[in-house]
Amino acid sequence: MTAAEVLSLVALESDRTALSAMRAATADGQMTLLGCVDKLESLLAIVAERHPGVVLIDLTSAESEPAAAVRAVLAASPESCVVVTGAAVTPALISRAVSAGARGFILRPFAPEDLANTIRDAHANLTELRRLQRGDPAAGHRRGSIIAVYSPKGGVGCTTIATNLSVALATRSKLPVALIDLDLQFGDVGVSLDLRSANSVIDLVTHEDEIDAAFIDDVFVRHESGVRALVSPEHVGSAETADPDRIVRGIEALRDHFAFIVCDLWSSLDDLSLGMLRAADHIALVTTPEVPSLKNIRRVIGATTLLNDDRTQIVLNRHPGKVGVSIADVERNLGRRVAATIPSEGVGVTDAINQGISMFDSRARVRASRSYLRLAETFLSGTGRKGIRPLPAAAQA
Repeated sequence: MTAAEVLSLVALESDRTALSAMRAATADGQMTLLGCVDKLESLLAIVAERHPGVVLIDLTSAESEPAAAVRAVLAASPESCVVVTGAAVTPALISRAVSAGARGFILRPFAPEDLANTIRDAHANLTELRRLQRGDPAAGHRRGSIIAVYSPKGGVGCTTIATNLSVALATRSKLPVALIDLDLQFGDVGVSLDLRSANSVIDLVTHEDEIDAAFIDDVFVRHESGVRALVSPEHVGSAETADPDRIVRGIEALRDHFAFIVCDLWSSLDDLSLGMLRAADHIALVTTPEVPSLKNIRRVIGATTLLNDDRTQIVLNRHPGKVGVSIADVERNLGRRVAATIPSEGVGVTDAINQGISMFDSRARVRASRSYLRLAETFLSGTGRKGIRPLPAAAQA
């Protein structure tokens, strides 16, 4: 590795164990530690002078609100990649730091190799994102992945999973994410995230030859997480006139503009749902640990080959359930491995939906955000996106 390729690092850190791990992580010559300080003011002085490739911020050492510290670093050196760390920090704290511009997080204590991987991958991810934004040919023009969220039984939480998976993907990857409500009659994506728009997926059909960045800015409504959404049509009758094939083609055209396109499907196996299941790169097949839900999932798996390949991941929502159906029982019943579980937090989830906020919002009284981050990891690892590392073990607890 040449000197020009060595990644420079500056850190705000006072923990001795973390400092030792940091020095060990930079000992191979692939990274160089320009300085390590315990005051934000000192950090900003070095950052403004040296413009390092990566700035590591210990959230517990920052004198100010973590989001303010991240913004201050990026104001001093906009090209730097910020990675945050800390011990026993809350998901809300991490979320605020990421929303302010942090590109990675690692829980302390950390092993030197885990720190090195997190730093390198966060920097690579940011580099790729900037190339995509510039239209740089070196980025390879990687097309986006379609993720279909589906269940043959209504009321199992598909919309909640689709909305929060979208926010988790945007939060975790910092890449462009679209969320599309394909329940054309009674979709609730807009309600779930408190988003209102006169536009819907029907606009993709009427303007399928005009889909560009300007069209997306005009038609998609933006959530505070960065997710761009198309909500359900305002008029129920729109579903009757919509051409499923043209909707699928319109969504396919979005691959050039988004890294991930999450589609919340209607429970019926109609032409639109079948078309999207065929087009999807990944399918989140949602069930709950209840006999009726499992029966419907088993029947739909047997009814179509679309759900019998490695694109399909079983997502077990509201686990554990009151009826006591275990994961082992679910897997025996379906003959498939459960890829991810979402905890049962009825009151907290209902309250979040009623407020129109995601599980990552600091006002949400739930612990489910970590489960959605783990679910996002399932799809991120499946796409081979650079710069995405598995969550630290402590964050998966």
